[in-house]
Amino acid sequence: MLRDIRAAIFDMDGLLFDTESIARWAWQQALASHGYIMNDNFYNEFVGRDLSWREKILKQRYGNNFPFEEVKRQRIEIGDRRELQEGLPIKPGALNLLAKLNSLGIIIALATGTSRSRTIRRLSNAGILHYFTTIVTSEDVPQGKPAPDIYLEVSRRIHVAPMQCVVFEDSSVGIEAAFTAGMYPIMIPDIEKPSPEIRCLTYQVLESLEQVSELLEKRLEARG
Repeated sequence: MLRDIRAAIFDMDGLLFDTESIARWAWQQALASHGYIMNDNFYNEFVGRDLSWREKILKQRYGNNFPFEEVKRQRIEIGDRRELQEGLPIKPGALNLLAKLNSLGIIIALATGTSRSRTIRRLSNAGILHYFTTIVTSEDVPQGKPAPDIYLEVSRRIHVAPMQCVVFEDSSVGIEAAFTAGMYPIMIPDIEKPSPEIRCLTYQVLESLEQVSELLEKRLEARG
């Protein structure tokens, strides 16, 4: 199984970076300025989703006149200001795992619902941009997660068959997307915990990226 893996594909927010708590706070602040309330359970429906889906669910809840573009602009402004002031914590084990995969000759790619400009900024600021051979965002595909489009596009660009790709995700919709694409999903939960149904779609659920290095070392080096 994993001993035949040639590529590792990462999600970004909530997986490589501790972004979800900031994003949740920023959405709540932006919505509150317009008189709307978002509790934590409602925000969990946002995790792993792209902006088109978020617009859809907000208008379903608050009506078609909901000022999505203005709220989105405020949310980005508020979140980015805090991110730049406080810095963006990288998840434990991320740096070691990227270095490990690179040393093993594994192709490393990124599949994220975040815009390309913000993705590049975050990876650059963290000093890890150079690890990623390919970056695909929701801007590059017709449908975001849980559709498999973003993962299939990564597979196409790196010329590696889906069955030879392992995917690291923190969200249920990301796991669904990777599984449907025919890849090996590994879930490292962040603020969203996997349901029994999602667990059935994963190759494994781990507590942190630190555990991934131990798992991969046993299986990937067995190729030699």
